[in-house]
Amino acid sequence: MRHPAPTPSGTSLPLPRARGARLPHPAAPIELARDAVEKFNALVHELYIDAPQIDADAIASVATWLESQPVAQRELLLQARLGRLAELDAMRLDQAWPLDPAQEHRIELIMAYVDSENDLIPDSTPTYGYLDDALLLELAWPMFAEDVDDYRDFCHYRDEVGERFDRPVHQLDWLHARADEGALWEHLHRVHQQNYIDHGAPAAFFRVT
Repeated sequence: MRHPAPTPSGTSLPLPRARGARLPHPAAPIELARDAVEKFNALVHELYIDAPQIDADAIASVATWLESQPVAQRELLLQARLGRLAELDAMRLDQAWPLDPAQEHRIELIMAYVDSENDLIPDSTPTYGYLDDALLLELAWPMFAEDVDDYRDFCHYRDEVGERFDRPVHQLDWLHARADEGALWEHLHRVHQQNYIDHGAPAAFFRVT
């Protein structure tokens, strides 16, 4: 069974399925240059090679869906995704949480794109200005989801035990603590299983003749 890809908000933007399964969008609310869409696609797949291919019709479809939402809801839908950027940046900058250089580079690419005013959809565009930023983050999120979850757990751990250390808490401290917890869990599970082993009928101590 194939599980859905993780998303930054817990729900997915309604991207249409494969290109061949849909017709061109009849009333695109935004005009997108072909070379800009291709550049956007290239960035998406540099970040996450297994992301779906995106074309202008797919983006137009999501833009139309966004426009159909209540005005107050539009901002919430975008911020549910864009709000995760702060976590990515904090993880990248935290000296106690060393990242794989390739992962750090991916975060830098996302932050550079989001910080650019003239990206696929200029940020000044009413309603849709941050849609491409949110879409980029959602499409690439499977590459970051596990690291972000681990980093969030590390931050909780650091808050809980930081006073016990005479130095800053490091990623290695978290790894050792979680490894110890895993070993304890396996031990308890093994003991629990042994309690249910069928040892056969108890031996008779007395025989009646």
